[in-house]
Amino acid sequence: MAKVSRRRSLFRKQDLSAWNFIIFLTLSFILLVVVLSAMQGVSFDVRSKAGLTCPQANLPRIEDCPGGEWKFKRDPTNPSCQTFLCESVTTPKNSTR
Repeated sequence: MAKVSRRRSLFRKQDLSAWNFIIFLTLSFILLVVVLSAMQGVSFDVRSKAGLTCPQANLPRIEDCPGGEWKFKRDPTNPSCQTFLCESVTTPKNSTR
């Protein structure tokens, strides 16, 4: 009788060890699906923070910058993007020699 119980316990141990691997694969697949579905909205956030989505720089009107001129520079609010900025023009004093 002792030999029969050992064989049954050995069989159960081998049977459960095979199922452990299948359960592990199933749970890892479920975790992968959950993580990918949670990351769906993150890709746009990362692209916008990395500066890959900048607004289109349109040519400004001259009337919108009185007493100055438009310069094409980096945007102070979003340093990774370039835009037109209105800068005042200072006239240098005439120096006499």
